[in-house]
Amino acid sequence: MFKRKPRFVDDLFGELDYSTFSRQADNFFAGCVKFHSQEVGVTIDADEFGPTQKQKDFFITLRDDYPNIKNDIIIPSLNKELIDWLNNEPIVEFDTDFLIDGISLPRITNKPVEWSMTFYCIKINHYITIDFIDLSPKEGVIIDG
Repeated sequence: MFKRKPRFVDDLFGELDYSTFSRQADNFFAGCVKFHSQEVGVTIDADEFGPTQKQKDFFITLRDDYPNIKNDIIIPSLNKELIDWLNNEPIVEFDTDFLIDGISLPRITNKPVEWSMTFYCIKINHYITIDFIDLSPKEGVIIDG
């Protein structure tokens, strides 16, 4: 169904595996990257030449602004979306209860950028994916056990 090429080494993302498909638009790189003291899985939709500068710039902005994004956008969104799952208790210890599992970056040709971030919630033993348009979460989250 898909072929794997040898590992690709990127100056920002490090070692990446490249997966190819019959439809070139489905090709992507996957690897692990250090993100706020955690090893985080990353998938990057791209051609065989690797992540683009726009993808790198977007990731750097996300990484550098993550504390603000987490406090101002992610936690309020999860508080709203997980209220029933968390027995009506607000998220107090986000960094203890939620581990970043992965970040998925699309091909970035123009704005807005639609991307996603997945967390593992220890309290409910589920993975939660938030889909974003730029830095605004889409309505709803995906919860998978």
